[in-house]
Amino acid sequence: MQAEKKGTKKTFEDPEMMIDVGNEYMNMKKYQRAVEIFERIIKEEKGLTHLAKAYNGCGIAYAVQGKYEKAIENFEQALNLSRYLIDFGARTYHNLGHVYELMGDKEKAKENFDKEKEIELDLYHYWVTMSDQLE
Repeated sequence: MQAEKKGTKKTFEDPEMMIDVGNEYMNMKKYQRAVEIFERIIKEEKGLTHLAKAYNGCGIAYAVQGKYEKAIENFEQALNLSRYLIDFGARTYHNLGHVYELMGDKEKAKENFDKEKEIELDLYHYWVTMSDQLE
């Protein structure tokens, strides 16, 4: 990752830290700055887990700015990497459903909310099954 420091670029060793920085910018409602951080991660990071998180974060930042098409593009990229997300994309499907809802497309919103629920149910069954297994 790159960061500006007195006109020079410094490499960040920890992309997870940069994702946290992007999330903090969103908490401060500095959405365009968050987009810049997430897009820098997307451009420079090779780790697929970090890419998936950055695409999802970037999608959220675009969505709250009303840039729905850009949000959708980023959420779809995150879903292409869903196996690298801890929830296998459930929250990303929720985010995508919410954007479609804001755009007035109830059918696509429902489709994505249904996918979210399906993944959550699968994860629930997986964890319940794993919890009653001897090691």
